[in-house]
Amino acid sequence: MGMDDSAEIYGKYREELHRYATTLVGASDAEDVVSTVVLRIIRKRGLEDLDDPRAYLFKSVLNESRGYARRRKHTPLVDQPISDVPVELLDVVQAVMDLPLRQRAAVFLYYWESEPIDEIARLMNIVPGAVKRYLHLARKRLKGALR
Repeated sequence: MGMDDSAEIYGKYREELHRYATTLVGASDAEDVVSTVVLRIIRKRGLEDLDDPRAYLFKSVLNESRGYARRRKHTPLVDQPISDVPVELLDVVQAVMDLPLRQRAAVFLYYWESEPIDEIARLMNIVPGAVKRYLHLARKRLKGALR
């Protein structure tokens, strides 16, 4: 067990962590968030020593993203134009990006990653009822924003 094991674990979850961080903080900061989290964990204990590396990494990315969001106050929709997204979907994407961070995280994991409620709760380190509440609040807010 050692750095090779940590690299293997990181490689296994890298893409989905990057997608998650992109949803939370935007494309320009996603890699910084994920790198900060992974390096901090490797320095402290190593990824291979975690009981559930995926859940720990997701929870850590959410926590680190909260710090980024507080410092930036606003997450831009995109860092550069998206040519392959239909114009009618840009309003939906912007409405999701305007959600509070935890609601955005729940929406991303539920609707984009198709994670079940119990898994989202595990990844966000909250109870399933809180996930349902975040999704309910997000749907209510999105419905109002997209009218």
